[in-house]
Amino acid sequence: MTVDEQIQEMLKKWRAQLSRGILELLILVLLQKERYGWDILQLIRSLLPQTDPPLADGTIYNVLTRLKKRSLVSVRNEIVDGRTRRYFQLSDKGKKFLQEMLNDWDQVGISFNEAQDISKN
Repeated sequence: MTVDEQIQEMLKKWRAQLSRGILELLILVLLQKERYGWDILQLIRSLLPQTDPPLADGTIYNVLTRLKKRSLVSVRNEIVDGRTRRYFQLSDKGKKFLQEMLNDWDQVGISFNEAQDISKN
């Protein structure tokens, strides 16, 4: 395996790990507006196009189920064209949790930028 192939393989694994790490945060951000499951899945796939293989349907639904169990999202069902759609939206608890996550995310960004500045000097 060439060095370039090794790098590509390492990047593939790193991108998959990064995607898994931010998946819950992305979903919570998207759920600031009510959305149904399939919509969330398509949005996540467009926001994380580097995942290889692409995120499986079940991955998103597992996260949504976990968020519901933790009372971070509310769910309502609606019949559309004879099929049941599950709509998800942040609960009040979820809004508070998301704000804390975003504060942490901002701090990570600040730390990353500071580390880059330190490395330049």
